[in-house]
Amino acid sequence: SSCSLAWVLLAAPLTAQQNLLVDVPPTDDITAPPGFKVERIHTAPVAEQGSWVAMTLDNKGRMITADQYGGLYRFTLPSLAEKQVGQVEKLDTLGIGGVHGLLYVNNSLYVMVNERAENRFGEGKSGLHRLRDTDGDDKFDQAELVREMAGSGEHGPHSLVLGPDRQTIYYGNGNNTAAPVNLEKHVPVAWGEDLLAPRMWPPVGNGRGILAPAGYVGRTDLEGRVHELVAIGLRNSYRIAFDPNGELFTYDSDTENETGMPWYLPTRINHVTSGADYGWRSGSGRWPTQYPDSLPAILDVGPGSPTGLLMGTGAKFPAKYQHALFSADWTYGTLYAVHLVPDGASFRALKEEFIWGRPLPLTDLLINPQDGALYFTVGGRRTDSALYRVTYTGPESTAPVPYPAPTPAAQLRRELEALHDDAPNPEVIAKAWPYLSNPDRYIRWAARVAIERQPVQLWAANTFAETQPQAVIESHVALARLGDRSLQSRLITSLMRQDISKMSADLQFQFVRAWGLLFTRMGMPSP
Repeated sequence: SSCSLAWVLLAAPLTAQQNLLVDVPPTDDITAPPGFKVERIHTAPVAEQGSWVAMTLDNKGRMITADQYGGLYRFTLPSLAEKQVGQVEKLDTLGIGGVHGLLYVNNSLYVMVNERAENRFGEGKSGLHRLRDTDGDDKFDQAELVREMAGSGEHGPHSLVLGPDRQTIYYGNGNNTAAPVNLEKHVPVAWGEDLLAPRMWPPVGNGRGILAPAGYVGRTDLEGRVHELVAIGLRNSYRIAFDPNGELFTYDSDTENETGMPWYLPTRINHVTSGADYGWRSGSGRWPTQYPDSLPAILDVGPGSPTGLLMGTGAKFPAKYQHALFSADWTYGTLYAVHLVPDGASFRALKEEFIWGRPLPLTDLLINPQDGALYFTVGGRRTDSALYRVTYTGPESTAPVPYPAPTPAAQLRRELEALHDDAPNPEVIAKAWPYLSNPDRYIRWAARVAIERQPVQLWAANTFAETQPQAVIESHVALARLGDRSLQSRLITSLMRQDISKMSADLQFQFVRAWGLLFTRMGMPSP
């Protein structure tokens, strides 16, 4: 999560001996839409059960929760007729602690260790670990470090989610987290700061000295053999979530101490596509969303601290909420229902304040497939925790409603994303090149990434032969990023042939960015 509340309430970071006292609100202090019922089914005093920031269900349908600065807890969820959780068991995790992300799959509990000081296993290394019960006694007896990811704290390693193929684990890490040690693959290529003007670093706070790739989404197989970066340029997204079509989303944080600066961007919902760069660069280096070499948000939410995120799939809710992206804000105690509207190859989105309370420091979300209820936790930063259950008791139907199929544009984008491979193949260039002039930004992006992953000598000549203005910009951006400095003179001559007076304002902005990349990547031109 981001750290807005700390800027408002705290003069210094919390130490291990300090608690931020936030009363756990009763349900009559929580507001929900008509027909929805919110029940508090467990209160977890921080001194006894820690401060909960993550949860998952195990293979027996039991809930496992994680204390931000401690261990893991397990219990059985009550039936809808019951009002309280029963006995809560603290698990023996073989020294693993300080977990921000949990995922139970294939008889393994994957944990994303964040707080290194709380982790006594694997030399205290943060990153992806796995716990297993190998003898069937319902206790973990084997632990392993799957892959180290250097970073800790509230901008460190965060989330875990199972991919659509159920054979891949996706993870989202904050901007203070280095890429996985010995990274084998990456979809984005040749990332850089790409700042033509001098940067003003943030005077304080997270981000000072941080360079690209910054916050990122990665993935690995269930054995953790191969790790791959999927998207970069995020600030600090705590959770990631897939929709039923396999589209990935995140809720990224703002930089609250830059509020009012020209480069400030609010918290936002991002559609995470293959090879994407969302343009977060520290301080004044934050890229404008119009840059052709970054992708925009699909929704600006506003100030806040993003935490939990999940699709409403499986909830026994009215249809529009089954298809909503539920997005939690810790600082302002609000759970948004974000309604996704297909828009070409991506989405636009509308937000609804679904549940809110004062205070309601939301940390994580989960839908229980057994009862169709939505569960959320509050806590974090050594505050008392609680578990709430949200059910629908109104008159509307809660029967499952099929999720809309991908649009033709989205299908085309995914066909192009399937070309994001390292293997040299001129056919990739032939297929992708015509889409550099497509009016849809996400299709152009997928096409350019496919081309950039091919050897430059296979497509450089296409750049100089291109005449369509949008494709000229996209191809010159690609060649500026991947080409040798010896090509700069030809690129300058090629760009000078373009008539900027005939371009739209948006195209002019992109055109100027293409010029800028010629200098940030290839240096000052000759006289």
